[in-house]
Amino acid sequence: MQPPLRWIPKSKEFTSAFLEGKSKDSDGPSIEELTKGPDSVLQEAQRILGRCLPPTDPDGRETGLVVGYVQSGKTMSFETVIALSRDNGYGLVIVIAGTKNNLREQSEGRLKKDLGIIDGGEDWYHLSNPTKTQRAPIESKISAWKRRPTKRVLLITVLKHGGHLEKLADVLKSVSLVGVPTLVIDDESDQASLNTQASKIRDGRVAADDKSTTYEKVLNLRDVLPHHSYLQYTATPQANLLLAQSDLQNASFAEIVTPGAAYTGGQAFFGGDADLIVDIPSRDIPSATAPLTGPPKSLLKALKFFLLASAHHSLTRAKGLKAKDRNRSMMVHPTSLTAPHRVYKGWVNKALKTLTTFVERQHLSDPASVAHLFADEYKSLKRSFGDIRPLASLVAALVDDVFDEITVVEVNGTPDAEKKIDWKKHRYWVLIGGANLDRGYTVEGLCITYMPRPLGGSPAADTLQQRARFFGYKKAYLGLCRVFLQQSVRQAFTDYLEHEDFVRKALVANRGKLLTDWRRDFILHEMLKPTRPNVVGRGVRRVPIDGWLVPQVLQRDALAASENGKLLESVTKNWQKRYGPSVNAAIFPQFKPATGTSRNDIIQAVPLKAVLKDFLLEVKVRDPRDAEVHVAMLFALASLLSKDDTLVVDVYLMNRLAPDYRTRDKGRGVEASHPFAPINQYFSQSAGSINDRSFFSPERVSLHLRRFNLGTIAREPTSADVHNVTWFALNVPKKLKKNLVVEDRS
Repeated sequence: MQPPLRWIPKSKEFTSAFLEGKSKDSDGPSIEELTKGPDSVLQEAQRILGRCLPPTDPDGRETGLVVGYVQSGKTMSFETVIALSRDNGYGLVIVIAGTKNNLREQSEGRLKKDLGIIDGGEDWYHLSNPTKTQRAPIESKISAWKRRPTKRVLLITVLKHGGHLEKLADVLKSVSLVGVPTLVIDDESDQASLNTQASKIRDGRVAADDKSTTYEKVLNLRDVLPHHSYLQYTATPQANLLLAQSDLQNASFAEIVTPGAAYTGGQAFFGGDADLIVDIPSRDIPSATAPLTGPPKSLLKALKFFLLASAHHSLTRAKGLKAKDRNRSMMVHPTSLTAPHRVYKGWVNKALKTLTTFVERQHLSDPASVAHLFADEYKSLKRSFGDIRPLASLVAALVDDVFDEITVVEVNGTPDAEKKIDWKKHRYWVLIGGANLDRGYTVEGLCITYMPRPLGGSPAADTLQQRARFFGYKKAYLGLCRVFLQQSVRQAFTDYLEHEDFVRKALVANRGKLLTDWRRDFILHEMLKPTRPNVVGRGVRRVPIDGWLVPQVLQRDALAASENGKLLESVTKNWQKRYGPSVNAAIFPQFKPATGTSRNDIIQAVPLKAVLKDFLLEVKVRDPRDAEVHVAMLFALASLLSKDDTLVVDVYLMNRLAPDYRTRDKGRGVEASHPFAPINQYFSQSAGSINDRSFFSPERVSLHLRRFNLGTIAREPTSADVHNVTWFALNVPKKLKKNLVVEDRS
């Protein structure tokens, strides 16, 4: 569905030249991929900017959320949006570029290169982290643009840090920006830009206007921009989607960045070739009680994979070109603490020295011993990448080229660690670090990741996903990639895929609607939180879809009770005809009573898709709390169905649909407010030796359908004054369980 746009941005001279230049990058997308089709970079950028404020508006502010995958081309997207803004009358662009200087420098360098600034182009005037000393050039460039909007547009990059943001706001406050449409790009917007006091505000522990420092400085910057659109770019939008309705950073719309055909994300690594992921055994993970005294075997194995992948690159790379694909790299991410990084660096350097010495001495005199050294890794790579060069050729490339080109560096916050990686200086890199190799950092040509870092107590889903620097545009050499992880981390990434897919589909379905009206419901594995709790301004709670799910109130009014009665009559006739006939439960030993037949019948193996479509999506659930669990249940079942559309449900016709008697719970005042609810007594506890709760299938989803007569006196059916009330209950077996985090609106 095409969302309604406020205006239609036009691709003019600068945008066309920018995209043409990007299409000429080695290994870059073609001009057709960039410009043709509804999911092209250009058309997505036009949709994004078209939902921002039109440049012809006199003033105002707008906030949008733009969601991509990790390492999927978000920078390319916002560069194209920036190019379009220049072509369509925006006079100022501000890019809030990372919380660390290495990230700001990375983003800044790419912007200057791609927008032609580094080559002395005449379309932009760039400033980095400006202060009041640069007021004059800012005022001069803004004044020149006002006189002639075709002149250079001012581009400002600023570190996402309270001090730098405050200085920028101060200098812009002293310049007249009336009539200057401004675009603000907040890269990795879920990090630092959000109010870390949000949960305290929600719980009443601090005042409603309390603000964390960076959040406040971002708001102050926005306040000095009379006409601006603020775009929150992120691959992990959980925190952005859980802001309080009143939060000033709450986005009013969301758009999706579609990765190009060469992208390899979570599905490629955790839903595809099993060879790509290698388990790190527990013995290779250091702990306080069992520290490592030497390099773990899995680290040495990862290093050998890297050497072979680098050797293949050396033999096949395009020589003489300023190739985008000039590098191959390995990332070692052991912990967020900096002290162990030096230890791992020492291990890698020592292992490289040993391997280099052995291979250089033995490759001619005893090639069999060298081949044996790499045999397991080569065999694995040959399975996943059939075109890999022969092992003997790879060994020769190691000696002739690769060993001389490898550089091992720390990338962290310590004073003596590398501050900036010059990818042109060397072709092959081993980067060792923690947080600085985390969110937002692009590792060129990454092919081997060694990440013994554990999950930690109960990690946030967005934090875990941001460690996946190994995602990206790697399709051409995906089979040469390997990711070393602990089994628990591997499982967490696998589980996250379902959550990520669900959120993106929900955002796409919500296109054209106010994002503030969308319910925030997320499928998440039980071990993951959606995001760090301090930024969550909305109440959320976890709903386990596991075991028996029974509505407590369900239908609050006579109309809903009547419609549910008709629905029950219709679906049971339909399912009996299509999937029946029903059989008596007593044919199964576990349901056979001591004497006679069972009171209950079963329609076996009704397709789950039919149960969802015919009944669960149609039943009237009028109670808000029941409705919340019901929605979670629907999402969970839909998720199961998306993985396996052959799933079936055993439908139990309790008491063969003759009404059972239940008492209304007058002790909780239910009689007046909920006359159609058998509160506290769905399951009969006196149905012989086998109780109602026992009727379920351990391998399949089970659905109870039944009717109740309701009265006011316990065990007194003649007191029933409400008849034939429809009810249902659902059982989800352990192997199909789900946990959902839903917005709590109670």
